[in-house]
Amino acid sequence: MAAALTVLSATGARADEWCGYATHDNAVIECGYTTAQQCENAVGKGGMCFVDPDLALNSKHATPMLAPSSKVSTRG
Repeated sequence: MAAALTVLSATGARADEWCGYATHDNAVIECGYTTAQQCENAVGKGGMCFVDPDLALNSKHATPMLAPSSKVSTRG
């Protein structure tokens, strides 16, 4: 889990962009944690923290990937 959190923290998540869930029965995903550490403390051992997918997938925050330009040969 620590490795996954390290990778997620490298994404540059902003405040209130962390979600997590515990491993107990009827656990729900809760979002709004400011830091990965705050999320880890809340969900406890065995829980999972991740960047809020609603914010991560929001097109306003996403940077479009541009395909490298390539020359197309017109020779036949």
